[in-house]
Amino acid sequence: MTQGGVFAHPFGYWVGMNTDPRTTPEALAEFNHFYDATHVHEVIAAHPGFVSVDRYELVESDAPGGEPTAPRWLAVYAMADESAALQYLKDDARPWLHRRKYSPWPAARRRAKTVWRMLWRQIWAAGAGGAATQSIFVVGMRVPTDDPEALTEFNTFYDRTHAPEVMAQGGYTRATRFELYRAFAPPGPECARFCAVYEAAELRGRPALAGLSPGPSVWDSREVSWRLVYRRLPRPE
Repeated sequence: MTQGGVFAHPFGYWVGMNTDPRTTPEALAEFNHFYDATHVHEVIAAHPGFVSVDRYELVESDAPGGEPTAPRWLAVYAMADESAALQYLKDDARPWLHRRKYSPWPAARRRAKTVWRMLWRQIWAAGAGGAATQSIFVVGMRVPTDDPEALTEFNTFYDRTHAPEVMAQGGYTRATRFELYRAFAPPGPECARFCAVYEAAELRGRPALAGLSPGPSVWDSREVSWRLVYRRLPRPE
């Protein structure tokens, strides 16, 4: 793991899953052990430019639409650069070439649903996270415009004003903003265009934010896709 953790890298691949609520505790433990001890390492080995991974469990959700937009289990794979993202897109077009390298999943996977598969490009970051991170606050947004000037105004306000205020009020050690590079699930039109990840050194819930600065008109027109809190899962010994 490089300094700064998975969110410090320029690109990332996120996979979110929901296991069947009827899954027994024993089967769920088997699922997570296999995911942590076997599957994530096989994914990294199969894809050039995948350099590290962390897994998270959802602890608090404010996501319109319920389950499909808020996966219980989230795996974040850090990618070295854009060439790794482009190579993954080629690999994804021929999934049989890398999936045959993967070990068979335990039974709980057959009833699990993959609800997120996204590639993200980092566009801004502040602070220090990494190994000390225990939980993350994740905010996804849509902006109903492609006007370059409006998007610049939106991002400038987010980077210089809003994100620093959330960091200060929430006591976060690092904030990182991403722009969607490619969405497989949910489909692109249904996915957030921008995502902010706030890292905390301890498990904490959604922050009670107050008195935040008003933004420009393009900020007021934004649509929040999700506000989620995840706890970082411990790595297997």
